[in-house]
Amino acid sequence: MKIFLSFLVCVALFAGCKIFNDDLPDHTQEGKGTMGFYLNGEKFHPINLRSPGGLHYSKDVGLSLLAIEYKKSFGSQVDLMIMVENVAIEAGRTYRLGAFSDSLGAFAALSYSVDSGEPGRRFEKVYYTSLEHFGELTISKHDPELRIISGFFWLNVWTDEKGLVEIRGGRFDMEYLKY
Repeated sequence: MKIFLSFLVCVALFAGCKIFNDDLPDHTQEGKGTMGFYLNGEKFHPINLRSPGGLHYSKDVGLSLLAIEYKKSFGSQVDLMIMVENVAIEAGRTYRLGAFSDSLGAFAALSYSVDSGEPGRRFEKVYYTSLEHFGELTISKHDPELRIISGFFWLNVWTDEKGLVEIRGGRFDMEYLKY
């Protein structure tokens, strides 16, 4: 048994594999322009990060984080927006993503298109975090000089078509544009 365990450790070390590879971007804090999360267990790598615009911030207006990707399981483009309005962002702080009408103004919105029932016509549905279905955004780094914000998030949103939508393992490391 001891020889087998030694062999297994050697194979793992020399193969250079990640034992717990979650297939999302690394946890960095350098403004690398990365973001990823799991949407109902399916990997989500936003397409809107190739050009600036996925993250906006101003200490007077707040933070806006936008992720966009086409998801076959939804049959449409899926947009996730996380907002923390009218609050200066602080490293080490966790913001509760609750109801759209909370006085803090921290919430998330999930949108996608659904079939209208008419051939070739679809319409967009938007769902928000709420008191019952909420989440959290934790800021791990905020560097105002380099305009970098990095952090983690998770959330739940209730939708008519999909029921509970779970977003897990969210992480981002981005330079932001000022409002």
